[in-house]
Amino acid sequence: MMRQPILVVDDEAEVRATLLEALGGQGYQVEAAASGEEALARMASRAFPVVVTDLHMPGGQTGLDLITAVRHRFPETLCVLITGFATLDTSIEALKRGAYDMIQKPFRLAEMEAVLDRALDHANLLTKLRAYQEELESRILTRTRDLQEAHHEAMALCDLSLQALEAPSFAAALDPLLDRLAVRWAPDGLACYRKGSDGDLHRLVVRGQRSLPMHLPRPEPGPLKAPGLGYPEEHLLPLGNAGWLYLGFADRSSFLETDPGFLLLARHLELVLRVR
Repeated sequence: MMRQPILVVDDEAEVRATLLEALGGQGYQVEAAASGEEALARMASRAFPVVVTDLHMPGGQTGLDLITAVRHRFPETLCVLITGFATLDTSIEALKRGAYDMIQKPFRLAEMEAVLDRALDHANLLTKLRAYQEELESRILTRTRDLQEAHHEAMALCDLSLQALEAPSFAAALDPLLDRLAVRWAPDGLACYRKGSDGDLHRLVVRGQRSLPMHLPRPEPGPLKAPGLGYPEEHLLPLGNAGWLYLGFADRSSFLETDPGFLLLARHLELVLRVR
């Protein structure tokens, strides 16, 4: 498996060359920079999960200065400090500035590898955690938007039902709800029926290019069957005990009888049929 890249920062060319050769020979992806300023410029164009920096680099930023800058500009990057003067004060200051670990000179290559492996594993876990957090935030945002849309839809349907109470005619009471249904699912045939005293279904309103019958036979007990009115896809759905809704589609549709949005709209149609 390809390892993630490491940036080695040291002002001594011989040290940089030695670490590049030794670590590269062990399978690490390694790049080198001669100063803190060069390191930050490289990091601006490429992500390095781990930076290894010498403490003393005369003529520019110290290793501690570089760690501070990296933690500020690239907070997900882990910094390892190399020093030949590992005093208690230096160690404390390095931790305060956000160093992941310290390596004291002289060191063996095995020591460096152990620290780098831990740092790379830690960086990999941080990457996975960030991806999980982003996915979770995205799911929460999507769910929140869905709930907001459902709330707005419910409020809009309530407004339409209230308007239906004052509509001048039965058709005017049903039309706004049927308009909403037509926009959402685009049926080619649409009709609303109410059961008459004879038990048959009597048409109240109809839409679409095809003529739908004024009467339909009373539904038989058991699962509902589409009445066969010429549309390849048909749905005949009860609106409680108040009526029936017919939907016909000339082509395959995305309509589902169990769609929560449809079930909510159907309840409002049922309400209008009951009170008008």
